[in-house]
Amino acid sequence: MTELAELERALAAEDAEERRRAAAGLRQTAGPPPVALLVRALGDADWRVRKEAVLTAVALAPSEDVRTVLVDLLRPGDNVGARNSAVEALAGYGIHAISALASVLSELDADGKKLVVDVLARCTRPEGLPLLKTLLRDADVNVRGAAVEAVAAIGEACAEEAILILDSCLDSADTFVRLAALSGLNRLSAEMPWARLEPLAQDAILLPAVLTAAGRSGAAEAVPVVLAALESAHGRTFAQVIESMVRLGHSSPVAREALVQGAVGVSARVREAILSLSADEEAAIETRRAALGAAALLGSEAAARTAVAALSDDLLAEQAEATLAELGGVAVEALVAGAEAPSPEQRAACISLLGPLVALHPDATAAAKRALADPAPEVVAAALDALGSAGDRGTLDDAVRLLDSGPVVRQSAHRALVALVRRHPAQALAVVTRAVADPAAAEAAAIAIETLAPQSTDPGQHLSFLRSALDSPAPTTRCAALSALSAISGAEAVEPVAFALGDEEVEVRLAAVRALGKLTDQQGAPLGLERLIDVARSSAELELAAQAARVLGELGDRRAIAVLGELCGREPLLAVLALEALGVFEGPERDQHLALALAHPDPEVVKSAMRVLSTPRNAAAAERLAECLDHAEWDVRRLAAELLGGIGGDAALGALRSRLAVETHELTQGELARAIVDAETASGRRRTAPPPSLRGARR
Repeated sequence: MTELAELERALAAEDAEERRRAAAGLRQTAGPPPVALLVRALGDADWRVRKEAVLTAVALAPSEDVRTVLVDLLRPGDNVGARNSAVEALAGYGIHAISALASVLSELDADGKKLVVDVLARCTRPEGLPLLKTLLRDADVNVRGAAVEAVAAIGEACAEEAILILDSCLDSADTFVRLAALSGLNRLSAEMPWARLEPLAQDAILLPAVLTAAGRSGAAEAVPVVLAALESAHGRTFAQVIESMVRLGHSSPVAREALVQGAVGVSARVREAILSLSADEEAAIETRRAALGAAALLGSEAAARTAVAALSDDLLAEQAEATLAELGGVAVEALVAGAEAPSPEQRAACISLLGPLVALHPDATAAAKRALADPAPEVVAAALDALGSAGDRGTLDDAVRLLDSGPVVRQSAHRALVALVRRHPAQALAVVTRAVADPAAAEAAAIAIETLAPQSTDPGQHLSFLRSALDSPAPTTRCAALSALSAISGAEAVEPVAFALGDEEVEVRLAAVRALGKLTDQQGAPLGLERLIDVARSSAELELAAQAARVLGELGDRRAIAVLGELCGREPLLAVLALEALGVFEGPERDQHLALALAHPDPEVVKSAMRVLSTPRNAAAAERLAECLDHAEWDVRRLAAELLGGIGGDAALGALRSRLAVETHELTQGELARAIVDAETASGRRRTAPPPSLRGARR
């Protein structure tokens, strides 16, 4: 029995899995494509068989024989599964399907034309737009509507042309077409002038879509229409208008100002409805967030109280914070009250929001200072952050005292100390002087020295103190001293920093590695490079070698390439970090190490090497990645397909199609099919510009 005869027999078997394997086997036959058997598989009763047949059809692309039968399946027929399979397969043919579809368009019924539209939408090829423009004039309203939607789908890859076509559809006499066009323009986030939208707002069917578009217009002239819709809307429509109102407020300062002024005249019923909606637990979260955004436009203390209450809800907290920040000084009273709330999280959020107001409102300052004594660490941390940029000299002492706290408070105390040292340098130098006799202040002194180093005329004057601080029993003080030494820099700091590589605490050893990476001479040349290379190459401590690899990558000195290449053959974690560090370099020396890393036994290392190798995107990278399509691990093959799709070119396309013909893993098959389309895109035949303005100048 011949190979084709065996496949024909298998396609008639009762077992769906046997038929599926036969459909996969069709892509491996010698000679011309077995189109008759492929058509049978595309119309199989089992979806798994049809899916396999689609993959086979795509793998045989751009076969003219296969393309012809796929197009024929779009003609009137009873097998819906076969027609849908043909649509999916033709989408994989990309640009090669478009001319064939155009040639049979006049022979198709309305359903067939809608299938053509579906193919073009799935292809997302700009070359399909002329054919869709033809279908926009079709006698069948459903075909016209589908064509408009397809233009919007393609527009994500060629926004300018698609937006112009959709804009022209707004002049259609058909309300359905105008609505589809408006929806498409909203999908593409087109910024439309209000003059174009205003006439459409008279149609109640179009009004919701008009209001959505108005939200991006930035036009103050749209505000009366939005506010009028707010007064008359109810239920879900009310929520939609609120969402449009918030978007409009964010679209331009003039629109926001017009909304704030217009909101003064909003009825009490609407105000209450907005605030009630934000607190309605039955409403959708997105709707409640929009209501909180609208509350900011109301500019009232009631809105501030509503937003403070919403801070206790994790799903609303972010929007509530944004609303309170927009309300500014209006929210001080509500925030001060909220700083006494039972929930520590709510108290911390209120104190954080009072931060920008500390320098302007005495009540905000007083609330932040009271919070320094709060029993919850997160509240104390928020108070330190709030007072850091506006606190007085007394707050500097608070920051020094709280530096010796738990990790949450400690981090904020460090940040506050840095900010306060910059504001009060004389007071900070007093801390440094005191630290000579008071070891408890040594860490704060080291932080102050590091902070003041850029403006110091003699940063080396503190070298002796920092050397002694390296003998402190507190690891945090030793780390602070190392960081300060790196800020002072200079050759005299190298030895004490390098000595700390032998510290008993790992956090100090890691701090020493970071400090070595920052040490430079007066010309900016790295002073710790050789030491870092030695640590990376010879350290038996994985964490230390990994830190050295990171720092070497940050330095970007080509002398590090060799040792980073050596690390690519080590333990997976270290190898991945070394590969990431190599990513900052380019050139043959780097690529040689990457090629060797492709043979690493750990798949994650191989994938890291592939990602680095794919930049820059060139033929040499494509050749190496193509070899990875035969890797034993499916996820490696899948990533290779994805990266090759981004590079494009004939070699990449050929490798992807060859692999798809033999690939057995379902997820990798899908990625290969997508990558084939992406590779055509990357070859320069499709533009991917972001959605531009509809007609250039706006508003």
